[in-house]
Order: sequence, then C-alpha cells, then structure tokens
Amino acid sequence: MKTLNNLKMKIMVRAFRIRIKNGEAFEDIAADYPALTTDDLEAIKEALNTN
Repeated sequence: MKTLNNLKMKIMVRAFRIRIKNGEAFEDIAADYPALTTDDLEAIKEALNTN
C-alpha cells in the first residue's frame, strides 16, 4: 500500500537519486527520513530501479 502521493513520491525519488549519486547508501538516506514507512521505502527503491 502506497502512502505517498504522486508528487511527494517524485520528490523523494529525486532526493534519494541525488544522494545515492553522491555516494550515500540507501539505508543511510532512509534513516534521515523517519516518517517514511516500509511501504514508502519499498516504493522508492522500486522507482529507483526502474528509472
């Protein structure tokens, strides 16, 4: 179940992509966003792998 709306999802995917490109690990980035649920993180990870 996705809890992020489409706009928030795009923003988070972009933020994760930029930070990963700068050498950060997905888990470290996720720790900076405690409000994200497990479902949110799975959706972000899936979006990063498909783009």
